[in-house]
Amino acid sequence: MAATVIDSWKLVTAIDNYEEVAGVILFRKYVSGGSPSSIFAIAPEAHDLFRFAKEFEPNSEELFESARLKKHGAGVVSMLNIAICMLGTDLEPLVLVLKDLGARHAKYGVLEAHFPIVGQALIETLADALGEKFTDDVKAAWVDIYAVVQSNMLAGMKKVDE
Repeated sequence: MAATVIDSWKLVTAIDNYEEVAGVILFRKYVSGGSPSSIFAIAPEAHDLFRFAKEFEPNSEELFESARLKKHGAGVVSMLNIAICMLGTDLEPLVLVLKDLGARHAKYGVLEAHFPIVGQALIETLADALGEKFTDDVKAAWVDIYAVVQSNMLAGMKKVDE
């Protein structure tokens, strides 16, 4: 599973300016036919969770072209890159990072219900970036890895609530 994720991620990081490109897609993308597949498309109410988005109309061109959205999206993808680089035989360092990240997100008002939305948007973003290389096996590996990310971030969020 980890090897499949690492190998497929190498294809993403080969894209010029991959952090910004993938970060914007994560918030913006609609699949053909207009079906929602990004965070803001799946859950328009998420717009209000992001300070950078509040000064723009939801799903506006100005929002998606803004330096603040690009910076945030690139930060999300950069954190994902760090997590993938930490995949290995000893996952404890990654678990600690994810729990800390979860604790920080609790302070931003992120809820457990938001995680499936981000997971769906991540899978769609990867499918878009990898094209035909996004096989069923690659998808399954990413779904499994995201489950690890989600469970540990949620554990970190719950610690804040205690």
